[in-house]
Amino acid sequence: MQPHSGVPTALAPAAPVAPSRVGTVEFTAWLEERVPSLRALWVQEIGARGLGQGRLAPGLLRRFADQLVGMLPMMLGPHRDQIRPLWIGGFELFGAVAAKRGLAAGEAIEEVHLLRELVIRDLYRDPPMGGTVPLSLREVLRLNRSLDRAVTHASVGHTDALFFEFSEAEGTALLPGDDITERVSEQLDAIGDEVHLILKASQGARAR
Repeated sequence: MQPHSGVPTALAPAAPVAPSRVGTVEFTAWLEERVPSLRALWVQEIGARGLGQGRLAPGLLRRFADQLVGMLPMMLGPHRDQIRPLWIGGFELFGAVAAKRGLAAGEAIEEVHLLRELVIRDLYRDPPMGGTVPLSLREVLRLNRSLDRAVTHASVGHTDALFFEFSEAEGTALLPGDDITERVSEQLDAIGDEVHLILKASQGARAR
């Protein structure tokens, strides 16, 4: 038996514990990585269907995709309560524009459903953490609720736009007049500014 040297033995570092579920942090990070491809594919899929009368400037759909798809990961993370009104407003605007494009309500809803299909397709093809651990049911439900809100409020925006058009209440319309590109751009800019302020305030709070 060897004598004790009196020098404390260094403890081996504990092995990191693998999560038993894909939680909010992991799922949000997974979605953030896919935002660029989801934006591009959503624009591509909508364009391929050729719905509506094509009254919008070529870049306006990309502006919608940049803003709306960019908010999807935030709808699952710690800022979701603050982002939710902007998410709702953005899709109401999307639905109102769909009405101006001559889309039926079902066609506007179909365009939003395309985004859901793209996310689900990615979940099956390349799941978070390589599919080695199951996705938390809470995160799946939260994602579905967010996309359900998108569908619902796109329909609301579409209905409101038609109502104001038929009632000729131009002063209260969400998108009065025929030349809507500038107005839509301004409202998307306002949504983007609000998102930026929310994220900036959060970063400031963490830095304190």
